[in-house]
Amino acid sequence: MKLSSVINKAKWQDFFGLACIFLLAIRLYAVFLTPLNLGPDEAQYWRWSTAFDWGYYSKPPMIAWVIGLETSLFGHSEWAIRLFSPIFHILTGIAIFDLGRRVASPAAGVLAGLIYLTMPAVWLSSIIMSTDVQLLTFWALSLTLLFRFRETPGLITGLLLGASIGLGFLSKYAMIYFLLGMGLACIYDKPLRSALMSLSGTCTAGALLVVLAPHLIWNAVTGFKTVGHTADNANWQGSLFNLDNGLNFIGDQFGVFGPASFVLLLIVFVLLAFRMTQLVQNANIRVLLAFTLPPLVIIIVQAFISRAHANWAATASPAAAVIVAVWVCQSDWKAKAGLGLSFLINCTAGLLFVGVVSAPPAFVNDLGLANAVKRLRGWPETTDQVARIAEANNATAIIMDEREIWHGLDYYGRDGALNIPIRAWRRNEAPSSFSEEIPISEQEASNAILLSYMQGEREKFLAAFNPVEELGELRIDLGGGKYRVFQVYRVNGFSPEQTKTRP
Repeated sequence: MKLSSVINKAKWQDFFGLACIFLLAIRLYAVFLTPLNLGPDEAQYWRWSTAFDWGYYSKPPMIAWVIGLETSLFGHSEWAIRLFSPIFHILTGIAIFDLGRRVASPAAGVLAGLIYLTMPAVWLSSIIMSTDVQLLTFWALSLTLLFRFRETPGLITGLLLGASIGLGFLSKYAMIYFLLGMGLACIYDKPLRSALMSLSGTCTAGALLVVLAPHLIWNAVTGFKTVGHTADNANWQGSLFNLDNGLNFIGDQFGVFGPASFVLLLIVFVLLAFRMTQLVQNANIRVLLAFTLPPLVIIIVQAFISRAHANWAATASPAAAVIVAVWVCQSDWKAKAGLGLSFLINCTAGLLFVGVVSAPPAFVNDLGLANAVKRLRGWPETTDQVARIAEANNATAIIMDEREIWHGLDYYGRDGALNIPIRAWRRNEAPSSFSEEIPISEQEASNAILLSYMQGEREKFLAAFNPVEELGELRIDLGGGKYRVFQVYRVNGFSPEQTKTRP
């Protein structure tokens, strides 16, 4: 190898290392300094983390394990629960860098890693704790291990690949797209097909099953409730064609990838479709497409059929970042300028985002952004006001009609801040959320405070209790003219059979 090539490789790697340190530092800054409270989902994951298990109500166990590790080391504050999120994303970027370097060049690896790390969705995800955080790390790690295994199908690499895929499944069931990608790639890629059909490939499958076995057993014992909840998210009921939802999802991807980044990806797709780029002959790119197109296409179809959240196709981003990076490295100045514009837009938006989430609430209100963060505000104040009402009425329990309220009160009511049971009303016979798993007892309802948040459900909610005494309205100021509003009632009788319907 020429000395100039070695120096060039080192420069690319040093630049990427410095970029990772900068991005990690600024995102940790946001995690430590943001005044935003935990969101309801984060609070739910925290509750799970307080009791080790092989699965939880609606998700596999990885996120609870990660939070459990964080809180055992650093306590139960918001920053501790979110601490590992930016670290996981940096690890994902490093894995993507290694993949790009392996399939093309150090320059492609650096660009691929930075495309991922500067995506708007990653800026956002780096200051909250969600299941996508761990999923994407194990997805990217599995992808780079797969390419290593494809080149040299050794026993150790095969075992690591199987274990990594298994850990991805323990993070989120969207890892199923990885197996789909492997199957599709095997159809037209002989090296991968031969590697997976070898003895080492058998070890890969064995390692995957060993990692997944405890979770599969847990699911079987609990009636596959986690799998069932995931299937329910598809929501294939009612009208099965929703043009607006489909178009909105496609539009959301410009926000997920970044507007210029997503345009570059679409250009590459068009060029590949019409065989107008030399990447058509690149076997590595063909394999990467198997891990990019299925999540995008399947979720777009799901969005048109029913609905889809913007992050549901997040697993397409690691391979997509590598494809765009390789294409840019082999293209003229126009593509390079487009990528430069993408970095400029994404980094500017990301730095502004960090500034906003780290700023005092009054500043955010002045910008007119109070509505965007209202779900992450006012939970200590809500808990304090509810505790005062409960104490004034010598309440036996707090009962509410909305899962997000339950999770907020559960987290911010810890350590005695709210020292009576909190319960969620079940709309149906079976619980439809984790908050509803513990049923309301007669003793708890003997002198309970009801918090009615859902106006459309209020009549049914109140019909489950008798007698009912209205105590008035509770308004929590969230800033910027936004409020969390409850109608408050006192009850001393519970008759759930009046309102329950079978799901």
